[in-house]
Amino acid sequence: MNENEFEHIAKSVRPGLVSLCRRFIVTTALGIDAEDIVQETMIRMWQMRERMGNYDSPAALATMIAKNLCIDCLRHSKGRMEAVGDFDIVLNDSPDSQIIGEDTARWIDENIRKLPPTQRRMLVMRSEGMSLDEIAAACGANKSSVKTMISAARRTLTERMGGRDSAKNKK
Repeated sequence: MNENEFEHIAKSVRPGLVSLCRRFIVTTALGIDAEDIVQETMIRMWQMRERMGNYDSPAALATMIAKNLCIDCLRHSKGRMEAVGDFDIVLNDSPDSQIIGEDTARWIDENIRKLPPTQRRMLVMRSEGMSLDEIAAACGANKSSVKTMISAARRTLTERMGGRDSAKNKK
């Protein structure tokens, strides 16, 4: 792969990577900038340029690298943040915050598992940064169906979260 081909790929995937990294981390809380992670992703992609032909989708490879870099940054940060589905849970060092955050992460994970398999699969794929077109291709569905399924999954989780809050307030 030459420099021009790499530049073309980098320009096409960069906006999506920045969006993914911003969703994955709260930059002000952790002192990490999404742009820095995307830049590191581009460096790693450049280092792999000779093997790039072995991958079906450079965009998927870039997404995987960026996601792994986000996870690494979160692991090394003083506070903790967990991304579960489309929900981000920021935990600091206080015991109360850790208990609440862990409880919320567990609840979200359990409720994502209770979703119908197709909705769960599409929601997880979307939260991993895949586009609606990529999800549609992977699932053999059309784009509008994917959008509807993801929306239904989010709506279900939001409704369940509302019920959870109501149940907590009754105690």
